Amino acid sequence: MNPKTERLSKLVKELRADLALSQGQFAKRLGVSRPAVSLWEAKVGLPDTNNLQKLAALKGWSVEDLQLFIEEGKLPVEDPVEKLLAHVRSLPVEAVARIVREGAQILALAHGHGERLNSGS
Repeated sequence: MNPKTERLSKLVKELRADLALSQGQFAKRLGVSRPAVSLWEAKVGLPDTNNLQKLAALKGWSVEDLQLFIEEGKLPVEDPVEKLLAHVRSLPVEAVARIVREGAQILALAHGHGERLNSGS
């Protein structure tokens, strides 16, 4: 069997169970046909990009996280700082420079107010 469709099938079944929805109800929520959900669960096909985005949102993942899970079986990083850093690494240099400037301003303000910055919290 195709590992990609296996992982997608497992994910869709888990989402439906978490939401306590039938295939028809789940399909309606996504805006797809019930047979489409049935095919995904039967490991017959993969959703298009638009539907991948909807599934990712239901899971609380980015579409990139979902694609990585489907392609390689890797679960998304749960640490919010690591998620943020992964996103920052994907940005253009100009955007990263802006983030660095904003971060420096926040640190300067915190230091000016005598706030302690804890490393690890």
